[in-house]
Amino acid sequence: MAENSIVRSFENFFQGWMNRQEQYHQELIQAITTHGTSFEENEIRNKELITRVLNHYIEYYTAKARIIQEDVFLLFCPLWFSSFERFYLWLAGFRPLLAFRLLSTYDLELTEDQSQRINSLQEEIKREKFGEFSFLLFHTVIIQLQKTTFNYDVGRDLHLDFTIDIFRTSMEALVESADYLRGKTLAKILEILSSSQAVKFLAAVTQFQLSIRRYG
Repeated sequence: MAENSIVRSFENFFQGWMNRQEQYHQELIQAITTHGTSFEENEIRNKELITRVLNHYIEYYTAKARIIQEDVFLLFCPLWFSSFERFYLWLAGFRPLLAFRLLSTYDLELTEDQSQRINSLQEEIKREKFGEFSFLLFHTVIIQLQKTTFNYDVGRDLHLDFTIDIFRTSMEALVESADYLRGKTLAKILEILSSSQAVKFLAAVTQFQLSIRRYG
């Protein structure tokens, strides 16, 4: 019953969040196609829009953090996603390297310096040690389950509960670390881009998310 309540609550939040995401996408497209009377005016408008879009994502990850604490396992097969959306999941979210693929959706006209910094950032993200962390997590849980399987004394159920708690805590840490990497990737990309390039990039990101939502 509690799990159903969590799912319904987040489904309602997510539907409203996606509706607002559609509105932000329209604003981003309008900012790309409509120009102000001066460079300064465009800069102010773009930076204000970028801030609002990022705050919108912060709202999502704040709500997601509550799910992590309530029942992290729901995030690995979220019922508020279609099967097509779940196909794109990596540790309960998008793959950080997907952001670099979306950079090519629009012609951002990157300078040579920007291209080099983007390539360096991509290599930095690739070097993150999530594979090793996942292996250690899996190894720890298997050992604990083996101990439980061959332990038939009175404390077996308590030992199983303890193993599940270890697994849950480890999964929470894994998702939180993955979300940190996702946020770090987005923030560093935006640091490299100009405000007009950032608007185009965020338009590509929102378009991708809305597209797989509609297709699913």
